[in-house]
Amino acid sequence: MFPLLEIVKEHDRERKDQKSFSEIYIELIASIKAQHVFVDLPLYLKETGSMQKEVFMFSRGIIADPERRTQHLLMLKDLNSKIIPVVSSYIIKTGEQGTLGRQVMELRSNFQIICFRTYVTTFENEIDEIEKSISSEDFLILDLDSLPPYPTSPVLRKIVQRFINITSQNKIVLRSAINTDIQNVTLEHGGIIYEADNSLIETYKRFGAIAFGDYVGVKKDDLTAGGTISPGFIYYDAEENQYYGFKGDIKSLSEFERTIVPDVIASEATHRMQISPLDYLSIENNGWETLNQISQGIESGKSQAKFKKIAMEHYLHCMRMKINAGQL
Repeated sequence: MFPLLEIVKEHDRERKDQKSFSEIYIELIASIKAQHVFVDLPLYLKETGSMQKEVFMFSRGIIADPERRTQHLLMLKDLNSKIIPVVSSYIIKTGEQGTLGRQVMELRSNFQIICFRTYVTTFENEIDEIEKSISSEDFLILDLDSLPPYPTSPVLRKIVQRFINITSQNKIVLRSAINTDIQNVTLEHGGIIYEADNSLIETYKRFGAIAFGDYVGVKKDDLTAGGTISPGFIYYDAEENQYYGFKGDIKSLSEFERTIVPDVIASEATHRMQISPLDYLSIENNGWETLNQISQGIESGKSQAKFKKIAMEHYLHCMRMKINAGQL
């Protein structure tokens, strides 16, 4: 597993003794145990009035400028044996063409491997330039955004045919399984989330890819400011490759402890994973262990952010079990 780190702010948070961009992210990336970390300053961000101010400023001031974006990636070159910088065409951001070659030329002397990230909406306009710049060691990500992950669909068929024939062997398909329209308040408590589609783990090889990316089983964040208390939890059932939704009865953080955790632990999805030979709910599953700690009153569960972490840790453990079993 290689994480894809999308940097969307100059600083992780405001501090009195503010560290520099390079200090913050070199320290963070160095702490990650994976052999490699993809690092992207994502061009797909849509600047809106509801976007967090610090994200908007970084997107407008750094990401939107090809030279400044590349300079920020070069600030991380001290970890060049671990970091794989991600480049994308500025067609998606500004409409400017021919920007990939310049980015690659500046990064290539400092990073052994580069990752190209292309989008369905821009693929045909940039694939020729990608093929001119990509090496056999580089990676290529096809970002499906919210499109269903079926390579034979009319909208994808032509793109997939070209994608399969690209000489790079390190091809990845990326898509969030959780639709951004899914809201905690609309979840059916204990019910299947039919709008969630995790079939990419079954179809990625049909794209000619060696791997897939899926935002670790949580919803892709719109990075908007503010928000209200809305206790909800999206729980991955690794046996069915399906998601189940749980939500509180009232808008109170106490609902995580009173309603959501007991019902998740008692659910049929939990029972299926407990009896699975793949040991999905072992003590090595940090998310599952946190749920039990909350259930026993050892740890507080009054935090929406904590439940996003639980969901990610549980999902990652399940993927690891599938990998170890040869299913992926």
